[in-house]
Amino acid sequence: MNNPILIIKKIYRNRFSHKEQKSREKMWKAIYDFSLSNYIKSTDVVVDIAAGKCELINIITCRKKIAIDINSDVKLYANKDVQVLNASALDIPKSFEKSADVVILSHFLEHLNSKDEVVAVIRRVYSILKTGGKILILQPNIDLVKEAYWDFIDHKVALNTKSILELLDVTDFKLLKLIVRYLPYSSKSNLPISRFLIYIYLKLPEFIRPFAGQTLVIATK
Repeated sequence: MNNPILIIKKIYRNRFSHKEQKSREKMWKAIYDFSLSNYIKSTDVVVDIAAGKCELINIITCRKKIAIDINSDVKLYANKDVQVLNASALDIPKSFEKSADVVILSHFLEHLNSKDEVVAVIRRVYSILKTGGKILILQPNIDLVKEAYWDFIDHKVALNTKSILELLDVTDFKLLKLIVRYLPYSSKSNLPISRFLIYIYLKLPEFIRPFAGQTLVIATK
């Protein structure tokens, strides 16, 4: 099996059990309700790049929702109110330029082939955002998780707080919010996941959040 798209399909069909997937859906609902919803308005056009199984884009409340993924399986998971584009982040059509109020990149940049590709993707995001639009990046941080960053075979690019901030600077974004210790690294854990625990976790000062491994960065065009 040398086709990279087929490899991606197999990885994501097998990575999470049915039980883990249901827990992930509950987890994302809580994260959105208690945190990310603060950055998305009901009138917004929201684009989720590398939407995967659409756990996040499906639950967002906004005017228009678009899920983009190179894996055609995305169509199996998107709700009826979500427009789906089966494409690479580098091949988003010109018709999308200056059309989005918010672009989400959740657990995506680490899967790209190089840092040059990371920069190219962020430049493409800049082009599809309206003036004043926001980019939301949720990203594992190698400074927090150390060697566990490489526990997933499809992680290729290591990023930390400084490199993400420099990335935004060279692509002309302006930082709005940075939460270095935002969430635990992975949902593949024996720790219980509940709305209440996520609510409490997000209320904690970030410097005492246990097991934190993901960083949230929000910037504007």
